Amino acid sequence: MDIINQEMIEAQIIFVDVRGFTSWAENVDVFPFLDKFSTKFYNILNDIFKDHIIKTLGDGALIINRLPKIEDDDHKFLQTLIKETLKRINNAEKKFDKLCKELSRRYGSSIPLSLGWGVTKGWIKPINGDFIGAEINKSARLCGIARPKGIVIDKDDFPVIPRMPKSITIQLFEQKRKLKGINNEINVWVSKEIANQFITRENIRLTPEVHVAGICIKEEHGSLKALIAKRNDNRKLFPGLYEGCGGQLDRNESFVTGVKRHYKLELNIDVDVIEEIHKFYYINQPNEPIIPGIKFLCVYKNGQEKSENHTEIRWVTEDEIKSLPEEKFIPGLKQDFLDFINKFKNRT
Repeated sequence: MDIINQEMIEAQIIFVDVRGFTSWAENVDVFPFLDKFSTKFYNILNDIFKDHIIKTLGDGALIINRLPKIEDDDHKFLQTLIKETLKRINNAEKKFDKLCKELSRRYGSSIPLSLGWGVTKGWIKPINGDFIGAEINKSARLCGIARPKGIVIDKDDFPVIPRMPKSITIQLFEQKRKLKGINNEINVWVSKEIANQFITRENIRLTPEVHVAGICIKEEHGSLKALIAKRNDNRKLFPGLYEGCGGQLDRNESFVTGVKRHYKLELNIDVDVIEEIHKFYYINQPNEPIIPGIKFLCVYKNGQEKSENHTEIRWVTEDEIKSLPEEKFIPGLKQDFLDFINKFKNRT
């Protein structure tokens, strides 16, 4: 399709490349049916992506899907778009595998080939049948790291991968990758084949969510008191229950720094962290990834406690904690308060 429109357009950009094609094509047994293989491969792409713009590139192709106007908060459209894209890729993979097997039987030559895919979304400029734009370069580089085969998707363009039908076995995992020519690391989704590959630390960053939390105490009039905060009823996780303080660990942040930050930002107080008194925990919610965490005992330093995310904040004695029903706390937290207080009292 020849496009001469000079205006920028928003599009989904897909690169696909035949893995192992160059070395395979050099085999003398392949020459008699090389053209047939290429023709049938491009027929597969034209059939599956028939409503897209396809530009053939030797042993691969650039596929452009011009998008309608997308509202900034139209997350449902993006989920539908990537779901449909994964369905098409899955279909193309099946047909490509069938093609390789059929030609292998017909000509008695092994065809050890597979496909790599790179998927992005962004603004590009059509110029006389070709396209230019940074997103095209990024898509090509994503395809380049789709090895030994599989799919790499720009996670910033498609933040959420919707639940796929059982007929589609594609599994995607979150990673951070460095791409040639791009300074910053890129958040990506990668398929299982790519996620299972050994990659040097310099070229990959896994991004699990890790939490830190604190239980804060202070000595007052010769006795110990602990700070408890009741979560707002509109909180998605543990609404209306008592907690200490905590949340996600930030990038390039130590456990201790993270705990101090959360107390300052959420409850407006400064604390010291007693590192030797800690406990590992995890948050495991249905249909959500497991979130590991570490909880520390903290000692109040200064500040007047206040929070917009809690309906109640108060200092309570050990006996008051014991008198509160366990179901008023985040599961297991009442006992953590009592255990930490006891460890603090028994320190040598």
